[in-house]
Amino acid sequence: MVILGQEFAGYTIVASLDSSAPVGAYRALDAGGHEVTLYVQEDALLDADVFRAELDRLLALPPAVRGIEPVIAGGTEGGAGWAAARTGEAPSVEALLPRLRPVAYELVADVARTLGAAHALGLVHGDLGPHTVVITEGGAAVLRAFGLHRLFGPPADAMAEAARYRAPELFGGWPIDRRTDVYGLGMLLYCVLAGRPPFEGRDDLEACALREVPAPIRGVPAGVNEALARALAKDPDARFQTIQELVVAVRPLLTAPEPPAAGEAALRPPVPGPDTERSAPGPASRDTLPTGTLPPQAVRRPTVRIADPRRRRRLVLAAGALLSFALLAVALTRVGVAVPLRSRVAPPSAPPAPPAGSPVPARDDAAREAALAAPAQGEAALAVPARCDPGAPAAVRPAVVPVESPRIPRRHAPASLTPPPRPAPPAGVAAERHRPGWYGVATY
Repeated sequence: MVILGQEFAGYTIVASLDSSAPVGAYRALDAGGHEVTLYVQEDALLDADVFRAELDRLLALPPAVRGIEPVIAGGTEGGAGWAAARTGEAPSVEALLPRLRPVAYELVADVARTLGAAHALGLVHGDLGPHTVVITEGGAAVLRAFGLHRLFGPPADAMAEAARYRAPELFGGWPIDRRTDVYGLGMLLYCVLAGRPPFEGRDDLEACALREVPAPIRGVPAGVNEALARALAKDPDARFQTIQELVVAVRPLLTAPEPPAAGEAALRPPVPGPDTERSAPGPASRDTLPTGTLPPQAVRRPTVRIADPRRRRRLVLAAGALLSFALLAVALTRVGVAVPLRSRVAPPSAPPAPPAGSPVPARDDAAREAALAAPAQGEAALAVPARCDPGAPAAVRPAVVPVESPRIPRRHAPASLTPPPRPAPPAGVAAERHRPGWYGVATY
Protein backbone atom coordinates (compact mmCIF):
# COMPACT_ATOMS: atom_id res chain seq x y z
CA MET A 1 0.00 0.00 0.00
CA VAL A 2 1.28 3.43 -0.92
CA ILE A 3 1.48 5.84 2.04
CA LEU A 4 2.74 9.43 1.81
CA GLY A 5 6.10 9.93 3.51
CA GLN A 6 7.06 6.25 3.35
CA GLU A 7 9.12 4.25 0.93
CA PHE A 8 7.74 2.11 -1.84
CA ALA A 9 9.98 0.03 -4.09
CA GLY A 10 12.99 2.11 -3.05
CA TYR A 11 11.27 5.49 -3.67
CA THR A 12 10.12 7.99 -1.07
CA ILE A 13 6.52 9.06 -1.68
CA VAL A 14 6.22 12.85 -1.48
CA ALA A 15 2.75 13.73 -2.80
CA SER A 16 -0.18 12.43 -4.77
CA LEU A 17 -0.70 13.69 -8.34
CA ASP A 18 -3.81 14.30 -10.40
CA SER A 19 -2.58 12.42 -13.45
CA SER A 20 -4.29 11.26 -16.61
CA ALA A 21 -2.75 7.82 -16.26
CA PRO A 22 -5.11 4.86 -15.74
CA VAL A 23 -3.55 4.19 -12.33
CA GLY A 24 -2.53 6.20 -9.30
CA ALA A 25 0.33 8.67 -9.77
CA TYR A 26 2.65 9.97 -7.07
CA ARG A 27 5.56 12.34 -6.84
CA ALA A 28 8.51 10.49 -5.41
CA LEU A 29 12.26 10.80 -4.86
CA ASP A 30 14.80 8.15 -5.72
CA ALA A 31 17.92 7.29 -3.70
CA GLY A 32 19.86 10.11 -5.34
CA GLY A 33 17.22 12.74 -4.56
CA HIS A 34 15.94 13.00 -8.14
CA GLU A 35 12.23 13.58 -8.63
CA VAL A 36 10.24 10.99 -10.58
CA THR A 37 6.60 10.16 -11.25
CA LEU A 38 5.66 6.82 -9.74
CA TYR A 39 2.69 4.98 -11.28
CA VAL A 40 1.23 2.27 -9.04
CA GLN A 41 -1.70 -0.10 -9.68
CA GLU A 42 -3.10 -1.60 -6.50
CA ASP A 43 -5.92 -4.02 -5.70
CA ALA A 44 -5.81 -5.68 -9.10
CA LEU A 45 -4.83 -9.06 -10.33
CA LEU A 46 -1.93 -8.67 -12.74
CA ASP A 47 -0.64 -11.21 -15.16
CA ALA A 48 3.01 -11.11 -14.17
CA ASP A 49 4.27 -12.46 -17.49
CA VAL A 50 2.30 -9.99 -19.64
CA PHE A 51 3.20 -7.13 -17.31
CA ARG A 52 6.92 -7.99 -17.43
CA ALA A 53 6.94 -8.37 -21.24
CA GLU A 54 5.28 -4.99 -21.82
CA LEU A 55 7.55 -3.35 -19.22
CA ASP A 56 10.65 -4.70 -20.94
CA ARG A 57 9.48 -3.17 -24.24
CA LEU A 58 9.11 0.24 -22.58
CA LEU A 59 12.48 -0.01 -20.86
CA ALA A 60 14.14 -0.95 -24.16
CA LEU A 61 12.94 2.24 -25.85
CA PRO A 62 16.10 3.58 -27.53
CA PRO A 63 17.28 7.12 -26.76
CA ALA A 64 16.98 7.93 -30.48
CA VAL A 65 13.18 8.12 -30.04
CA ARG A 66 12.92 11.62 -28.64
CA GLY A 67 9.83 13.43 -27.46
CA ILE A 68 8.78 10.76 -24.92
CA GLU A 69 9.12 10.75 -21.14
CA PRO A 70 10.72 7.32 -20.82
CA VAL A 71 10.02 4.71 -18.19
CA ILE A 72 13.23 4.21 -16.23
CA ALA A 73 12.23 1.42 -13.84
CA GLY A 74 9.31 -0.86 -12.94
CA GLY A 75 8.25 -4.13 -11.39
CA THR A 76 5.93 -5.62 -8.84
CA GLU A 77 5.85 -4.89 -5.11
CA GLY A 78 3.51 -6.82 -2.81
CA GLY A 79 1.14 -7.75 -5.61
CA ALA A 80 1.03 -4.19 -7.03
CA GLY A 81 2.59 -3.21 -10.30
CA TRP A 82 4.57 0.01 -10.54
CA ALA A 83 6.60 2.01 -13.06
CA ALA A 84 8.78 5.09 -12.58
CA ALA A 85 9.22 7.76 -15.28
CA ARG A 86 11.10 11.00 -15.51
CA THR A 87 8.88 14.03 -15.12
CA GLY A 88 8.94 17.80 -15.47
CA GLU A 89 6.92 20.92 -14.74
CA ALA A 90 6.02 21.72 -18.37
CA PRO A 91 2.35 22.69 -18.98
CA SER A 92 0.06 20.44 -20.97
CA VAL A 93 -1.62 21.34 -24.26
CA GLU A 94 -4.95 21.25 -22.45
CA ALA A 95 -3.85 24.25 -20.35
CA LEU A 96 -2.66 26.16 -23.45
CA LEU A 97 -5.54 25.46 -25.86
CA PRO A 98 -6.67 29.07 -26.57
CA ARG A 99 -3.17 30.09 -27.70
CA LEU A 100 -2.04 27.19 -29.90
CA ARG A 101 -4.27 27.55 -32.96
CA PRO A 102 -1.66 29.49 -35.05
CA VAL A 103 0.79 26.57 -34.62
CA ALA A 104 -1.71 23.73 -34.92
CA TYR A 105 -0.04 22.01 -37.87
CA GLU A 106 3.49 22.38 -36.44
CA LEU A 107 2.36 20.84 -33.16
CA VAL A 108 0.59 17.92 -34.84
CA ALA A 109 3.54 17.30 -37.16
CA ASP A 110 5.94 17.22 -34.18
CA VAL A 111 3.79 14.68 -32.32
CA ALA A 112 3.33 12.63 -35.51
CA ARG A 113 7.09 12.27 -35.96
CA THR A 114 7.45 10.89 -32.42
CA LEU A 115 4.55 8.48 -32.87
CA GLY A 116 5.87 7.29 -36.23
CA ALA A 117 9.22 6.35 -34.67
CA ALA A 118 7.49 4.53 -31.82
CA HIS A 119 5.11 2.67 -34.14
CA ALA A 120 8.08 1.45 -36.17
CA LEU A 121 9.29 -0.30 -32.97
CA GLY A 122 5.88 -1.84 -32.25
CA LEU A 123 5.02 0.59 -29.42
CA VAL A 124 1.86 2.67 -29.07
CA HIS A 125 0.83 5.39 -26.66
CA GLY A 126 -2.80 4.28 -26.10
CA ASP A 127 -4.04 7.48 -24.40
CA LEU A 128 -2.90 10.31 -26.66
CA GLY A 129 -4.64 13.66 -26.32
CA PRO A 130 -4.15 17.24 -25.14
CA HIS A 131 -3.93 15.97 -21.55
CA THR A 132 -0.88 13.77 -22.22
CA VAL A 133 1.15 16.15 -24.44
CA VAL A 134 3.24 18.82 -22.74
CA ILE A 135 5.13 21.79 -24.21
CA THR A 136 8.66 22.36 -22.94
CA GLU A 137 10.36 25.74 -22.55
CA GLY A 138 12.07 25.23 -25.90
CA GLY A 139 8.70 24.74 -27.65
CA ALA A 140 9.02 20.97 -28.18
CA ALA A 141 6.10 18.59 -27.72
CA VAL A 142 6.75 15.71 -25.29
CA LEU A 143 4.46 12.70 -24.78
CA ARG A 144 3.71 11.80 -21.17
CA ALA A 145 2.36 8.48 -19.77
CA PHE A 146 3.50 6.68 -22.90
CA GLY A 147 2.39 3.01 -23.11
CA LEU A 148 0.83 2.86 -19.63
CA HIS A 149 -2.58 1.76 -20.90
CA ARG A 150 -1.11 -1.36 -22.43
CA LEU A 151 1.01 -1.90 -19.33
CA PHE A 152 -1.73 -1.54 -16.67
CA GLY A 153 -4.86 -2.15 -18.74
CA PRO A 154 -7.92 0.06 -19.34
CA PRO A 155 -8.76 2.72 -16.74
CA ALA A 156 -11.11 1.78 -13.95
CA ASP A 157 -12.69 5.24 -13.62
CA ALA A 158 -14.72 5.95 -16.76
CA MET A 159 -16.10 9.22 -15.34
CA ALA A 160 -12.72 10.98 -15.20
CA GLU A 161 -12.30 14.24 -17.09
CA ALA A 162 -9.82 12.57 -19.43
CA ALA A 163 -12.57 10.26 -20.70
CA ARG A 164 -13.69 12.93 -23.20
CA TYR A 165 -10.39 12.45 -25.10
CA ARG A 166 -10.15 8.65 -25.13
CA ALA A 167 -10.91 6.27 -27.96
CA PRO A 168 -13.90 3.91 -27.62
CA GLU A 169 -11.70 0.80 -27.49
CA LEU A 170 -10.34 1.92 -24.12
CA PHE A 171 -13.82 1.40 -22.62
CA GLY A 172 -14.97 -1.67 -24.58
CA GLY A 173 -11.92 -3.85 -24.06
CA TRP A 174 -10.92 -3.84 -27.73
CA PRO A 175 -7.28 -4.22 -28.69
CA ILE A 176 -5.12 -1.07 -28.53
CA ASP A 177 -2.98 -0.53 -31.61
CA ARG A 178 -1.68 2.31 -33.80
CA ARG A 179 -5.21 3.23 -34.90
CA THR A 180 -5.89 4.20 -31.29
CA ASP A 181 -3.11 6.77 -31.61
CA VAL A 182 -4.71 8.00 -34.86
CA TYR A 183 -7.85 8.76 -32.84
CA GLY A 184 -5.75 10.50 -30.18
CA LEU A 185 -3.89 12.63 -32.76
CA GLY A 186 -7.21 13.61 -34.36
CA MET A 187 -8.57 14.61 -30.94
CA LEU A 188 -5.42 16.67 -30.30
CA LEU A 189 -5.82 18.52 -33.62
CA TYR A 190 -9.54 19.09 -32.96
CA CYS A 191 -8.91 20.67 -29.53
CA VAL A 192 -6.11 22.91 -30.81
CA LEU A 193 -8.16 24.22 -33.74
CA ALA A 194 -11.35 24.66 -31.71
CA GLY A 195 -9.54 26.16 -28.70
CA ARG A 196 -11.63 24.07 -26.30
CA PRO A 197 -12.15 20.41 -25.35
CA PRO A 198 -15.06 18.46 -26.91
CA PHE A 199 -18.35 17.69 -25.17
CA GLU A 200 -18.23 20.68 -22.86
CA GLY A 201 -20.92 20.70 -20.21
CA ARG A 202 -21.66 17.00 -20.55
CA ASP A 203 -21.60 14.57 -17.66
CA ASP A 204 -22.00 11.33 -19.57
CA LEU A 205 -18.49 11.40 -21.00
CA GLU A 206 -18.34 7.64 -21.48
CA ALA A 207 -21.46 7.71 -23.65
CA CYS A 208 -20.04 10.64 -25.62
CA ALA A 209 -16.81 8.76 -26.26
CA LEU A 210 -18.64 5.63 -27.36
CA ARG A 211 -21.42 7.05 -29.56
CA GLU A 212 -21.06 10.80 -30.34
CA VAL A 213 -18.79 12.68 -32.70
CA PRO A 214 -17.61 16.21 -31.81
CA ALA A 215 -19.34 19.06 -33.63
CA PRO A 216 -17.58 20.56 -36.70
CA ILE A 217 -15.22 23.47 -36.10
CA ARG A 218 -16.15 26.90 -37.42
CA GLY A 219 -13.67 29.01 -39.34
CA VAL A 220 -11.65 26.15 -40.84
CA PRO A 221 -11.76 24.67 -44.36
CA ALA A 222 -14.40 22.00 -44.97
CA GLY A 223 -11.67 19.49 -45.80
CA VAL A 224 -10.26 19.80 -42.28
CA ASN A 225 -13.60 18.88 -40.70
CA GLU A 226 -13.92 15.92 -43.07
CA ALA A 227 -10.42 14.67 -42.13
CA LEU A 228 -11.22 15.08 -38.42
CA ALA A 229 -14.50 13.19 -38.79
CA ARG A 230 -12.64 10.28 -40.33
CA ALA A 231 -9.87 10.32 -37.72
CA LEU A 232 -12.45 10.39 -34.87
CA ALA A 233 -14.59 7.58 -36.25
CA LYS A 234 -15.84 5.12 -33.62
CA ASP A 235 -14.92 2.13 -35.75
CA PRO A 236 -11.11 1.71 -35.94
CA ASP A 237 -11.41 0.33 -39.48
CA ALA A 238 -13.10 3.57 -40.69
CA ARG A 239 -10.21 5.77 -39.51
CA PHE A 240 -6.91 6.60 -41.17
CA GLN A 241 -4.84 3.47 -40.74
CA THR A 242 -1.56 5.29 -40.10
CA ILE A 243 -0.42 8.56 -38.63
CA GLN A 244 1.14 9.58 -41.94
CA GLU A 245 -2.22 9.37 -43.74
CA LEU A 246 -3.79 11.86 -41.34
CA VAL A 247 -0.88 14.31 -41.63
CA VAL A 248 -0.91 14.13 -45.45
CA ALA A 249 -4.65 14.82 -45.48
CA VAL A 250 -4.52 17.99 -43.37
CA ARG A 251 -1.16 19.40 -44.47
CA PRO A 252 -2.30 21.32 -47.60
CA LEU A 253 -5.38 22.60 -45.77
CA LEU A 254 -3.55 23.96 -42.72
CA THR A 255 -0.47 25.33 -44.46
CA ALA A 256 -2.30 27.18 -47.28
CA PRO A 257 -2.92 30.93 -46.71
CA GLU A 258 -6.39 31.68 -45.42
CA PRO A 259 -8.73 33.28 -47.99
CA PRO A 260 -9.90 36.78 -47.04
CA ALA A 261 -13.45 37.44 -45.93
CA ALA A 262 -16.04 38.85 -48.33
CA GLY A 263 -15.94 42.38 -46.92
CA GLU A 264 -12.15 42.35 -46.65
CA ALA A 265 -11.76 41.26 -50.27
CA ALA A 266 -14.00 44.13 -51.44
CA LEU A 267 -11.82 46.67 -49.63
CA ARG A 268 -8.59 45.47 -51.16
CA PRO A 269 -7.51 47.27 -54.36
CA PRO A 270 -7.35 45.11 -57.49
CA VAL A 271 -3.94 43.78 -58.39
CA PRO A 272 -2.91 45.04 -61.85
CA GLY A 273 -2.05 42.46 -64.47
CA PRO A 274 1.39 42.05 -65.97
CA ASP A 275 2.57 44.73 -68.39
CA THR A 276 3.41 42.80 -71.53
CA GLU A 277 5.28 45.74 -73.05
CA ARG A 278 7.58 45.99 -70.06
CA SER A 279 7.93 42.31 -69.30
CA ALA A 280 8.43 41.08 -72.87
CA PRO A 281 12.17 40.73 -73.65
CA GLY A 282 13.47 42.63 -76.67
CA PRO A 283 15.20 40.97 -79.62
CA ALA A 284 18.83 40.09 -79.21
CA SER A 285 19.88 42.20 -82.22
CA ARG A 286 18.47 45.48 -80.90
CA ASP A 287 20.81 48.00 -79.33
CA THR A 288 18.09 49.62 -77.22
CA LEU A 289 16.04 48.00 -74.47
CA PRO A 290 12.24 47.92 -74.14
CA THR A 291 10.52 50.76 -72.36
CA GLY A 292 10.72 50.51 -68.57
CA THR A 293 13.56 47.97 -68.43
CA LEU A 294 17.03 48.58 -67.05
CA PRO A 295 20.34 47.63 -68.61
CA PRO A 296 22.20 44.72 -67.07
CA GLN A 297 24.76 47.12 -65.58
CA ALA A 298 22.05 48.87 -63.57
CA VAL A 299 20.72 45.75 -61.88
CA ARG A 300 24.07 44.43 -60.79
CA ARG A 301 24.86 44.56 -57.14
CA PRO A 302 27.22 47.41 -56.16
CA THR A 303 30.76 46.39 -55.44
CA VAL A 304 31.93 47.42 -52.00
CA ARG A 305 35.66 47.87 -51.72
CA ILE A 306 37.19 46.85 -48.47
CA ALA A 307 40.24 48.76 -47.31
CA ASP A 308 43.50 46.88 -46.91
CA PRO A 309 44.13 46.19 -43.19
CA ARG A 310 47.81 47.08 -43.57
CA ARG A 311 47.02 50.42 -45.18
CA ARG A 312 44.49 51.14 -42.49
CA ARG A 313 47.10 50.36 -39.83
CA ARG A 314 49.60 52.72 -41.43
CA LEU A 315 47.04 55.51 -41.54
CA VAL A 316 46.26 55.02 -37.88
CA LEU A 317 49.96 55.11 -36.93
CA ALA A 318 50.55 58.28 -38.99
CA ALA A 319 47.59 60.00 -37.37
CA GLY A 320 48.87 59.00 -33.93
CA ALA A 321 52.34 60.38 -34.70
CA LEU A 322 50.91 63.71 -35.87
CA LEU A 323 48.81 63.97 -32.76
CA SER A 324 51.84 63.23 -30.55
CA PHE A 325 53.92 65.96 -32.26
CA ALA A 326 51.08 68.46 -31.83
CA LEU A 327 50.78 67.69 -28.12
CA LEU A 328 54.55 67.96 -27.67
CA ALA A 329 54.61 71.36 -29.39
CA VAL A 330 51.84 72.65 -27.16
CA ALA A 331 53.68 71.41 -24.06
CA LEU A 332 56.94 73.08 -25.10
CA THR A 333 55.13 76.34 -25.80
CA ARG A 334 53.62 76.37 -22.34
CA VAL A 335 57.01 75.65 -20.72
CA GLY A 336 58.67 78.48 -22.71
CA VAL A 337 56.08 81.01 -21.55
CA ALA A 338 56.77 80.11 -17.91
CA VAL A 339 60.51 80.99 -18.20
CA PRO A 340 61.22 84.58 -17.00
CA LEU A 341 61.89 87.10 -19.73
CA ARG A 342 65.24 88.14 -18.34
CA SER A 343 66.58 84.58 -18.66
CA ARG A 344 66.15 84.80 -22.44
CA VAL A 345 67.43 88.39 -22.95
CA ALA A 346 71.25 88.68 -23.14
CA PRO A 347 72.75 91.38 -20.88
CA PRO A 348 74.02 94.48 -22.71
CA SER A 349 77.72 94.25 -23.58
CA ALA A 350 80.12 96.88 -22.31
CA PRO A 351 81.19 99.48 -24.85
CA PRO A 352 84.56 98.67 -26.42
CA ALA A 353 87.58 100.50 -25.04
CA PRO A 354 89.04 103.20 -27.33
CA PRO A 355 92.34 102.24 -28.96
CA ALA A 356 95.60 103.45 -27.49
CA GLY A 357 96.68 106.88 -28.61
CA SER A 358 93.23 107.89 -29.86
CA PRO A 359 92.17 111.41 -28.87
CA VAL A 360 90.05 111.54 -25.77
CA PRO A 361 86.76 113.29 -26.40
CA ALA A 362 85.94 116.34 -24.47
CA ARG A 363 84.62 115.72 -20.95
CA ASP A 364 84.86 117.34 -17.59
CA ASP A 365 88.14 117.65 -15.63
CA ALA A 366 87.57 114.70 -13.28
CA ALA A 367 86.86 112.32 -16.09
CA ARG A 368 89.85 113.55 -18.09
CA GLU A 369 92.19 112.97 -15.16
CA ALA A 370 90.81 109.48 -14.60
CA ALA A 371 91.26 108.60 -18.26
CA LEU A 372 94.91 109.85 -18.28
CA ALA A 373 95.63 107.93 -15.08
CA ALA A 374 94.44 104.62 -16.61
CA PRO A 375 97.28 102.30 -17.77
CA ALA A 376 97.94 101.70 -21.40
CA GLN A 377 96.61 98.65 -23.29
CA GLY A 378 99.88 96.75 -23.06
CA GLU A 379 100.34 97.49 -19.39
CA ALA A 380 96.80 96.36 -18.65
CA ALA A 381 97.49 93.08 -20.41
CA LEU A 382 100.70 92.48 -18.39
CA ALA A 383 99.17 93.39 -15.05
CA VAL A 384 97.94 90.57 -12.86
CA PRO A 385 94.25 91.01 -12.21
CA ALA A 386 93.44 91.47 -8.58
CA ARG A 387 91.28 88.89 -6.99
CA CYS A 388 88.37 89.91 -4.83
CA ASP A 389 88.76 88.16 -1.50
CA PRO A 390 85.86 88.84 0.84
CA GLY A 391 88.02 87.95 3.85
CA ALA A 392 90.85 90.41 3.01
CA PRO A 393 90.97 93.80 4.81
CA ALA A 394 89.57 96.84 3.01
CA ALA A 395 93.08 98.29 2.54
CA VAL A 396 94.21 95.32 0.51
CA ARG A 397 91.06 95.09 -1.70
CA PRO A 398 91.42 96.63 -5.17
CA ALA A 399 89.85 100.02 -5.55
CA VAL A 400 86.88 100.30 -7.89
CA VAL A 401 87.04 103.51 -9.89
CA PRO A 402 83.71 104.47 -11.50
CA VAL A 403 84.11 105.40 -15.12
CA GLU A 404 81.55 107.67 -16.67
CA SER A 405 80.50 107.35 -20.22
CA PRO A 406 81.82 110.15 -22.44
CA ARG A 407 79.41 112.95 -23.04
CA ILE A 408 79.09 114.36 -26.51
CA PRO A 409 78.86 118.17 -26.42
CA ARG A 410 75.68 119.62 -27.85
CA ARG A 411 76.21 121.49 -31.08
CA HIS A 412 74.14 124.54 -31.79
CA ALA A 413 72.51 125.05 -35.13
CA PRO A 414 73.94 127.84 -37.33
CA ALA A 415 72.29 131.22 -37.20
CA SER A 416 70.98 130.89 -40.76
CA LEU A 417 68.81 127.92 -39.72
CA THR A 418 67.55 129.42 -36.45
CA PRO A 419 63.90 130.66 -36.83
CA PRO A 420 63.24 134.29 -35.90
CA PRO A 421 61.65 134.90 -32.51
CA ARG A 422 57.89 135.35 -32.42
CA PRO A 423 56.72 138.89 -31.76
CA ALA A 424 55.05 139.45 -28.42
CA PRO A 425 51.27 139.81 -28.62
CA PRO A 426 49.69 143.16 -27.68
CA ALA A 427 48.84 143.74 -24.07
CA GLY A 428 45.10 143.63 -24.61
CA VAL A 429 45.20 140.40 -26.51
CA ALA A 430 47.38 138.69 -23.88
CA ALA A 431 45.06 139.82 -21.11
CA GLU A 432 42.05 138.57 -23.07
CA ARG A 433 43.75 135.20 -23.72
CA HIS A 434 44.55 134.60 -20.05
CA ARG A 435 41.12 135.75 -18.78
CA PRO A 436 39.45 132.92 -16.83
CA GLY A 437 36.19 131.39 -18.10
CA TRP A 438 32.82 132.58 -16.95
CA TYR A 439 32.54 129.62 -14.62
CA GLY A 440 35.93 130.30 -12.94
CA VAL A 441 34.40 132.60 -10.31
CA ALA A 442 31.23 130.56 -9.77
CA THR A 443 30.31 130.16 -6.13
CA TYR A 444 29.09 126.62 -6.59
